[in-house]
Amino acid sequence: MTESSSSNRGRGRSRRAAGRPTGAPAPVTAVQFTEPTHAASEERPSQQHSAEDVAPRDESQQNTSRQDAGGQPRGGRDTSGQDADGGSKSGSRSRRSSSSDNRGSSGRDDKSSGGQDNGGQRSGGQDNGGQRSGGQNGGGKTSGGQNGGRNRGGRGRGRGRGDSSTADFGGVKTMQGADMTVRLPSPPKARKGAMRLVALGGISEIGRNMTVFEYNSKLLIVDCGVLFPSSTEPGVDLILPDFDHIEDRLDQVEALVLTHGHEDHIGAIPFLLKLRPDIPVVGSKFTLALVAAKCREHRIKPVFHEVDESSISSFGAFEVRYFDVNHSIPECLGVVIKAGGNSVMMTGDIKLDQLPTDKRPTDLPKMSRFGDEGIDLLLVDSTNATTPGISPSEAGVRPALERLIADARKLVVVACFASNVYRVQSAVDAAAAAGRKVALNGRSMLRNMEIALEMGLLTDPSRVIVDMDSAGKLPPEKLVVVTTGTQGESMAGLSRMARREHRQVNLGEGDTVLFSSSLVPGNEEAVFGVMNSLSQMGVEVITGREANIHVSGHGYSGELLFIYNAVRPRNAMPVHGEWRHLRANKALAVATGVPENNVVLAQNGVVVDLIDGQAAVVGQVPVGNLYVDGLSTGDVGDTVLADRTALAEDGFIVATVVVDPRTGRPVSKPQIIGKGFTDEPGALAPVVELVENALWDLAGEGETDPYRLAQAVRRTVGRWVSDKWRRKPMIVPTVITSAVAES
Repeated sequence: MTESSSSNRGRGRSRRAAGRPTGAPAPVTAVQFTEPTHAASEERPSQQHSAEDVAPRDESQQNTSRQDAGGQPRGGRDTSGQDADGGSKSGSRSRRSSSSDNRGSSGRDDKSSGGQDNGGQRSGGQDNGGQRSGGQNGGGKTSGGQNGGRNRGGRGRGRGRGDSSTADFGGVKTMQGADMTVRLPSPPKARKGAMRLVALGGISEIGRNMTVFEYNSKLLIVDCGVLFPSSTEPGVDLILPDFDHIEDRLDQVEALVLTHGHEDHIGAIPFLLKLRPDIPVVGSKFTLALVAAKCREHRIKPVFHEVDESSISSFGAFEVRYFDVNHSIPECLGVVIKAGGNSVMMTGDIKLDQLPTDKRPTDLPKMSRFGDEGIDLLLVDSTNATTPGISPSEAGVRPALERLIADARKLVVVACFASNVYRVQSAVDAAAAAGRKVALNGRSMLRNMEIALEMGLLTDPSRVIVDMDSAGKLPPEKLVVVTTGTQGESMAGLSRMARREHRQVNLGEGDTVLFSSSLVPGNEEAVFGVMNSLSQMGVEVITGREANIHVSGHGYSGELLFIYNAVRPRNAMPVHGEWRHLRANKALAVATGVPENNVVLAQNGVVVDLIDGQAAVVGQVPVGNLYVDGLSTGDVGDTVLADRTALAEDGFIVATVVVDPRTGRPVSKPQIIGKGFTDEPGALAPVVELVENALWDLAGEGETDPYRLAQAVRRTVGRWVSDKWRRKPMIVPTVITSAVAES
């Protein structure tokens, strides 16, 4: 008889020794037991660790980490955002849950020395932005009442008030461990007269900007945006701020103030308003129009409060004043928030373009006048703080577009962000000068430009804009198509053109595609794939490297120096950037005379109190990610994402066995099926006998527990796959207990 070489119990026993009968009666009943796991996970139930078991290891790693001079945490995870439609998918199902760090027998193997530990990372650290981090660890609870790792431990019921609470949103993943810094203690009660602020997004990342101000137990929110997922979050559509910090205090929110209409500043508003629909939403006319269009998709009617640069608003104890800011979208506003004796200025996304196409430059004189009155804390855009000099003007893009469109032989496609009205205006003017018509392509592009046309922010004096159906009847040399898809989004117009799947546009030899946009980090593979496909068709591809067809909407370091010198703040706090941007911005503030101890580096969740003209870090609250996946919000957590990653990398194997519930003996041959594992016929045949031998060995020991039988099947398959293939697929053992028919 063949002996099982994989079974870890009763090794070497034959099937006859286990009492296998000569006949195999047909099963008459079945109860299924399924346990999805990953290969090579050898923990038995008694060896699985809870979150509390991991806590001491968590604390020991924290003690080896460092903090900045002001108690600010170090390190950061590089993330990026982009201007896309987003936010159109509502969540009908939601429940508060947290992603489990310790996945037990269904987790992947621990990896040390820079590897992952059940959703976190162990030692080995990462030099990010010039700062050496101490590493991260999953699981456990620390002083903040949450785990020190990247994810919250366990999955369970949340807090909140009824169906409208953010506690109903699940899949929240804490980011503290991902930033590889020491978790600070929970903040104490705010001192009398102090203004407290905490960012729920937008710091140590570029995206999902949301800052909460507190004074006398009342709250004021500035911006509420989304973050776009990275390759480590497969299947996720959007990442929202974690509303957990304010979920029990929504009745204390005085207003939501918006600086401008980009997705990373307004994309999460519908999800916040589902929790409390009557929160006053404050912003410029164009910004509110974009929010209204977005909320209509979610069937929400917000309460709007329109303001401009001359407005002064009062929301409870908060007084808010505004000033013009130039950026890559119309009607941006900076804000000055006053409460008690405290004064805070937020620039929002800012650029000091001296020749803006809308004749509306950043109001640096007004910012200076606010500085004369006294600004206690300045929150400054850090996106381009690492880039020296002064950013080019948007006015320089139009001549380049005019030249390229005039010289093009056939069809021209201009790809840009859907909210960049200035860039679309330049394309429209260039097309009119060349005697061409313009067709707008992409749902978000059409929606935004329709609003801009109605408000007079986009003009078409030559009436060159036509719809896509009319454009399809024009000769290629008489048409310019302005489309979305600059970041290689698979369903965007440009990607469909590159795949020859677009209904009206068929690109070919002699056509020209202009990428009038920046390349967002993390999207390189998708963007280059689109470019290569276009080039294969014979299309001429031109980017901002070959011609001056794109400029940034964020000021370079030289412009930030102007801002610091004009405002002269007592304290500064870099925001809107990754850690390398934040530290570069801090250096700029110090260079202009802000004392180094007065420059606060505070990542998401770090609480800063401003009192008597001094800003200081006082603690930290847990901040996580809230995932939008299809039509659901919060049903995806770290465990699901880890499973998706495992499936994408190694596939999965389903092992189905039928056993007698009284004896544990197999009553039929095991069925082993692999998906995404290998195309080789019969590749899994050898493991069938190994699984059968393992079951007979356990039956000889009297084992009938379906869970233990499933564990044995998993270990047997996992060990064989690891030894033969050096792979770690997800393994789903299914044990069916079946009574044996009496003869």
